[in-house]
Amino acid sequence: MSQKTVILEKNDNIAVVTLNRPDNANTINLDLVKDLYDAFKDCHHDDGIRAVIFTGNGSMFSGGGDLSSFLAESDNLGPLITDMTTYFHLAVTLMHRMEKPIIVALNGTAAGGGLSLALSGDIIISSDNAKFSAAYTAAGLSPDGSMTYIMPRLIGLKKTKELMITNRRFSADEALNMGLIDQVVNAEELQSIAMEKAIELSKGATKAYGAVKTLLADSLSSTLESHLEQEARSLNIRAQGHDGKEGVKAFIEKRKPNFKGY
Repeated sequence: MSQKTVILEKNDNIAVVTLNRPDNANTINLDLVKDLYDAFKDCHHDDGIRAVIFTGNGSMFSGGGDLSSFLAESDNLGPLITDMTTYFHLAVTLMHRMEKPIIVALNGTAAGGGLSLALSGDIIISSDNAKFSAAYTAAGLSPDGSMTYIMPRLIGLKKTKELMITNRRFSADEALNMGLIDQVVNAEELQSIAMEKAIELSKGATKAYGAVKTLLADSLSSTLESHLEQEARSLNIRAQGHDGKEGVKAFIEKRKPNFKGY
């Protein structure tokens, strides 16, 4: 994996994935989405990793798509967008589906595809100076990266429509109040707080976290009866795993469980 557009670092059982185009507002081009897919694929398949922090270098998390690359490839735009959305959506799918919890540390503005990436995390912690915008229609484009899937599930269809049509910028506090993000912290404390959360979650029941992510992702596309069956199967599997047995035993013995992530 190239280290130019995305940096992947591992420390014990925590991975840190960092967007690394700070001089270009961490905008999304073909190299970045390929590197991002490789980074999350690595995290997904590494059984030693039990929590992931996702952040950006510089003053912005991501300004969205690199529109200059669209202009440069105007005669070949169809194939370029196909390639970009393929890798972008593979990366986003891994974020939604991998068992390991992903803590997004929003170091600055998230707009367009950058906002799509941020919302694909599980726990979203934002710097107090971050700004947000759906952005796409301001450039005559429509959203990708799961924005039209995840945003209405978080804040409702009406508010989502308003944000996507107006493209207005809004603050971290407003994002928190509407339910888009989970926490707003001082900029200088962001990375340490994100790491504290990652350490806490890395000691938890990883596969139970993964089951929660899968059940919730599937909840609005299944009937009640089929979803109850899915819950029953998942609970059966988790109860027979190490962490399920350990969690029950620790609860009965009134002690802290020693989860292993399986």
